[in-house]
Amino acid sequence: MHYWMAPPLTTMASVPHRQTKMKTLLLPFERRYLLLTAVLITTLVCLVLAQRWSGFWILFVPVALLAIIGLRDLTQPHHSVLRNYPIAAHARFMLEKIRPEIRQYFLEDDSNGTPFARKKRAIVYQRAKGQLDKVPFGTQLDVYDSSFEWMNHSLAALEPSTEPFRLLIGGQRSARPYSASIFNISAMSFGALSANAIRALNKGAQRGNFAHDTGGRYFPLPPRAWRRPDLGDR
Repeated sequence: MHYWMAPPLTTMASVPHRQTKMKTLLLPFERRYLLLTAVLITTLVCLVLAQRWSGFWILFVPVALLAIIGLRDLTQPHHSVLRNYPIAAHARFMLEKIRPEIRQYFLEDDSNGTPFARKKRAIVYQRAKGQLDKVPFGTQLDVYDSSFEWMNHSLAALEPSTEPFRLLIGGQRSARPYSASIFNISAMSFGALSANAIRALNKGAQRGNFAHDTGGRYFPLPPRAWRRPDLGDR
């Protein structure tokens, strides 16, 4: 028959104690304390080398300050993040402090910012400085996005209107009331149109009895060619 003899009680009790002691010795080399350990070792090395070469004092001073900050983080009772990640946790607090600036300058979209989008704020800045606040050649919005909605004109109306699309401007007290059309010629750039094209548009506005918005700073036609609906030549 074989008999098994249990080890002494003191031997069994000493195993967890040895494991705890080993964990304590390896604690400075854990990932969260590794930066503090490296700073402390660098401080000691710089102190030893500075006794022989004075140039190492320049490196010793900032490293020693980091070591003091790390030891203070390790012993303070207020912030568990600083206690568990000495020195490195300060980077987290610094990034939290500049988080609005990072979001504004690097991550924020021009049209999705809150409470006011960046492009709307840019219009305010441009108008305050007297700068151009118009952006030509289309839009920066994603018009094909699922949340973007618009309404198109019907190509074939179901019930065509029999009334003219006009409004009466002025009333009984007006000296010269006139009927204005709802559909008119909108403004167009003079850089894209010739003088003959503008004359043709203006002639069509006269025949259709509706308005012509020149859209520019001047109108390249003689004064006798200016016409307004219901008023004739001006």
